[in-house]
Amino acid sequence: MKIWWQSSTPIHRLHDYRTTLTEHLNSVKRPETEIHVNGVDDGSMDLHYNAVVAINSYGPGGVLNKIIQAADQGYDAVAIGCFLDPAMQEAREVVPIPVLGLGETCMLMACMYGYKFSGVAFHSKQAQYYDRKAFEYGLASRHVPFGDLGIDFNEVQKAFASPGQMTENFIKEARRLAAQGAEVILAACATVNAVIRREKIYEVDGTLVLDCNAVLLKTAEGMAELSRSIGLRASQRLLYQRPNRPALNDWMQTYGFRSGPQLKP
Repeated sequence: MKIWWQSSTPIHRLHDYRTTLTEHLNSVKRPETEIHVNGVDDGSMDLHYNAVVAINSYGPGGVLNKIIQAADQGYDAVAIGCFLDPAMQEAREVVPIPVLGLGETCMLMACMYGYKFSGVAFHSKQAQYYDRKAFEYGLASRHVPFGDLGIDFNEVQKAFASPGQMTENFIKEARRLAAQGAEVILAACATVNAVIRREKIYEVDGTLVLDCNAVLLKTAEGMAELSRSIGLRASQRLLYQRPNRPALNDWMQTYGFRSGPQLKP
């Protein structure tokens, strides 16, 4: 089984994050699973801005382009390792393999482990975005508005070397959210989750802290197996109705999409 893990960042430049994430994913994967960790070819890390998320998602060498590459290269499933679920619905429209997003997968999974969930984003703009996503996914009655750490993505990277302040703030926010009724807490960023899991934070005051990255990977493995064994596919009725390949090829040429990576150092 081959899983394509797609970050919304230029993860090839983020050594601490890539190393920590890869080690964790390899520790929980099936023995026969191969994981290919990818980022966007290039892009800004100001991911609390919706405009940057859109450009990183849909530009040449971005998330959607990369997912098309994954399908063309024979991968069994794509795990979008970003809680923003960038280009997830659009990707399901154009590729035949399972595409799972970190946010949707973990919000749905949280509903199986507690009645109400919440999460901790790194920035308040992202927390607001996740609240909108919970509504979009039909989970408004099951979620407590997300909290945040009050930092940007560049500051998150510092936690790999000095995790103390970020983990302290995470626990403080998790306690606040638990007091509002959250029974499951999500580290609402694959990078934050990588630090929180490395620091072995599994619960806060009895409230479950879900290992979002592991849940996404294991769900991707399971969906790939269901695709193989019983042919489970996204409905082609409306939302995920798929264009034919010649049309997709025309789009890729029109918008300058790449058949392979063109990474900048």
